[in-house]
Amino acid sequence: MDTDIQEEKVKIGVITIGQSPRNDIMEDIRGILGAKFEIIEKGALDSFDYNEVQNNFYPHPDSTVLVSRMRDGRQVKLAEEKIIPLLQECIQNLEERHCKAILMLCTGPFPKFSHDVLLIKPQEMFHNITQKLSDGNKVGVIVPDKDQVEMIKYWWNHHGVEIEVQVASPYEEGNNIIKAAEGFRDKDISLIFMDCMGYSVKMKQDVHRTSGKPVLLPRTLAARIINELFS
Repeated sequence: MDTDIQEEKVKIGVITIGQSPRNDIMEDIRGILGAKFEIIEKGALDSFDYNEVQNNFYPHPDSTVLVSRMRDGRQVKLAEEKIIPLLQECIQNLEERHCKAILMLCTGPFPKFSHDVLLIKPQEMFHNITQKLSDGNKVGVIVPDKDQVEMIKYWWNHHGVEIEVQVASPYEEGNNIIKAAEGFRDKDISLIFMDCMGYSVKMKQDVHRTSGKPVLLPRTLAARIINELFS
């Protein structure tokens, strides 16, 4: 009698700097990874309510500003230095749950974490990909918040990429994404990088259609790298 042998799923840990689950992101990621993968989500802010986040993690003037969202969809600004210990706890938890790799759902810079499995920190990897694709030409970058603009310019310049920035939050209603894309339409740029995991496939399509430029989207780029690693 034939017996079906079911292939064991590959466990992938996913860490958001906000709260999990991030159904808004995972819908696009699962569409690429498919049924072979089991996704386990953790959020740095899972144990905190909105007021606690505002009181304990809001950036100071000299902070590295990160932008994420609460479980109820509200946008929050975070000081990177204040959430690093929470992210390390998330990594440890996901390793204890036998994840084969862990993806950080943030395009900001992070220090070296302690980890035993593959840890995918997107910023440097994505900056290097964009730098090679642009080949010395200017790149358009969309970021969620105006307080990130100077910091974003510094990070990209550090990796040898000259950028032009537009601001549009993925967590706010309205047509701000379209307006940002319109700002790039007549610019001499080689491509657009949407510099936040919060931007969706639909937003990418809107940016491409409106600007007429090639567009890189971090969440789907990360998913394709994971798929390549374990397929």
